[in-house]
Amino acid sequence: MLISTRSRYALRVLARMANSMNKGDKHPISLAFLSEQEQVSVRYLEQIFGLLRRKGVVKGKRGPGGGYVLGMSPEDISLFHIFSILETDFLPATCMAGEESCSPEKSFSQVHCSLEDTCVTRPLWITLRDMFCSYMNEKTLKDLIEGNV
Repeated sequence: MLISTRSRYALRVLARMANSMNKGDKHPISLAFLSEQEQVSVRYLEQIFGLLRRKGVVKGKRGPGGGYVLGMSPEDISLFHIFSILETDFLPATCMAGEESCSPEKSFSQVHCSLEDTCVTRPLWITLRDMFCSYMNEKTLKDLIEGNV
């Protein structure tokens, strides 16, 4: 299971925004500022924030003094929700595609391995996937910024 830079950067940037909110700053934060602080290109952040905005995680404000704010409070944003927006899957092995227990969209294509019913490693991959999904659903952006992860 490889976590993309898109998700890793999103967590860092959203944590910075949540920290700012925690300190009472409700003003929009520019992508240029976030880019500089987190050393991520503005173009990459634009892609990430486009996806996050469509799902309501962030809200944009145009014009002078514009930028982004969180679309909901940090305790209402699960880490899994962020991953489900930015990642295509959470599978430790490709033979698990098509299973629904961790898929928020339930849209993985069916891939079947001829050893699926007898594979000794399949229970391990299922357990790892379920642990990841459960943990990420329990933890929120607030937990991340407070060091409770």
